[in-house]
Amino acid sequence: MRPSIVFDPIAASPTGDLSPCFSLARRVLERTKKYLPQAVLMCCALLAGHTARAEVLDFDDLVMNVSGVLNVPTPYKGFLWGTVGDTDLFAWGDSSYAAANSYGNSYNSPSGENQASNYAGPVLGRLASGNAFDFNGANFSTFTIYDALQSDSATLLTLEGFNGATLVESLTVSLGIGYNWVQADFLGITSLRLSGSNSVVQPHQTRWMMDDFTFNATSTGVPEPATLLLALCGLGLIGRCRRAISRG
Repeated sequence: MRPSIVFDPIAASPTGDLSPCFSLARRVLERTKKYLPQAVLMCCALLAGHTARAEVLDFDDLVMNVSGVLNVPTPYKGFLWGTVGDTDLFAWGDSSYAAANSYGNSYNSPSGENQASNYAGPVLGRLASGNAFDFNGANFSTFTIYDALQSDSATLLTLEGFNGATLVESLTVSLGIGYNWVQADFLGITSLRLSGSNSVVQPHQTRWMMDDFTFNATSTGVPEPATLLLALCGLGLIGRCRRAISRG
């Protein structure tokens, strides 16, 4: 086994002259400089392969019909609302929800064009792939007409995260007139249930609004072939750098 080498600049230069230290540093850099950029690039690519990218569902790409309300396709951008072909979520255009000749609300969707709503009752969401995901948060508001609460306007919203059939995360927030961001940070869940309630009607009859639903898919823990290849190449280059340093 090659003995480890500990370089002490003070011991190497009792007179206080640091020239030997700089000389050694130069030799090490000369031997490793042609390998280090490749190793760094490989490591960066490896990290990028494991970095989850947040997805934001703002529903602005949906083309509204004349009424300004339509069913959100399911799946929509990889997310399943309800079941395949049977959605629990509806998209509303500002042209309807905030129009003076329609619902007449003074506040628009935070994303600037469309928002989503339940029709009545809970909404269940999950990835179409069935994989786990992180739910970061979303903008929520109660449902109003001309900025006024209705008998079916939800004043409370309960967010529940499940892992399989097991409830692992829960958060209840108050809903006001106009959007507010709700930070959830439900990590590694497989499904999400959103349920409204108020003191007037049954919970399954209440309505709420949502925009900028933000989530990111999580890794399954099994490296992809390309990621594994990057890891092996990066380790090989780092090994060459270490051997070059030891020879210095």
